[in-house]
Amino acid sequence: MAIHLYFWQEKRDNGLENYGDLISKYLVERISNRKVKTVTHPSKGLYKHLLKHYLVIGSILSSAQKKSVVWGSGIIKKDDTIREAKFLSVRGPRTRAAILEKGFQCPENYGDPALLMPMYYNPKIEKKYKLGIIPHYVDFKSINDRFKDNPDIKVINLLTNNVEKTTDEILKCERTVSSSLHGVIVSHAYAIPSLWIKFSEKLSGDDIKFYDYFDSVGIHFKNIIEENPEQLTLKKIEDLLFDLETVLLPEKTKIEALLYSLQKTCPFK
Repeated sequence: MAIHLYFWQEKRDNGLENYGDLISKYLVERISNRKVKTVTHPSKGLYKHLLKHYLVIGSILSSAQKKSVVWGSGIIKKDDTIREAKFLSVRGPRTRAAILEKGFQCPENYGDPALLMPMYYNPKIEKKYKLGIIPHYVDFKSINDRFKDNPDIKVINLLTNNVEKTTDEILKCERTVSSSLHGVIVSHAYAIPSLWIKFSEKLSGDDIKFYDYFDSVGIHFKNIIEENPEQLTLKKIEDLLFDLETVLLPEKTKIEALLYSLQKTCPFK
């Protein structure tokens, strides 16, 4: 029997989708050994009142309805819409606080399920690049134009139809910087030091999804790092990585605690 799963879908003419969103379907199928039936939206048809369905990876909590089961999702902005649903776990403490503020029940279970990726896909990949730059797809062109000719840098395009191929590209990098949340999270999952950098104001939301995740792994940013791609250099990135070494990788025990929580609350086993 198929698992009914909602995740953010924005298919383009070339058939590519956002890597972070595709991980949701990828992981659920591997954890459960079952097929996924994609839910158009939890408010549509029988899903709103009758059919149980799942929200896993992504800042999609505002889409949850009474028959939604949430395992690892989060909010996209501080004043996000939140409705009653079954909350097994959420991405981080800020999402849980927002749910409690609305008067709903939510256990203190945290973790973005993308952290589980190495348990289901862990190839032996040799390092090829000193640095991977993982722009959110809205930032890809400006970053790629700037760094595509540098042999030490891999600019990773998160628009894909192959989760494993994109993961391989991340694994080839010794370190990463990313304006995409799941660029950071997947790097951390595979113990690759990664730094969040804002390349633009194009992303939806108010950055709370980043702080939600960082709170869950015990990383505390003093200031947002914002860099104009047109003025960014490898030297500047290397200086940032050196100066901010303490926020590049969570402690192993923090990740292990989240993995335990995710496995304990997983509804697909």
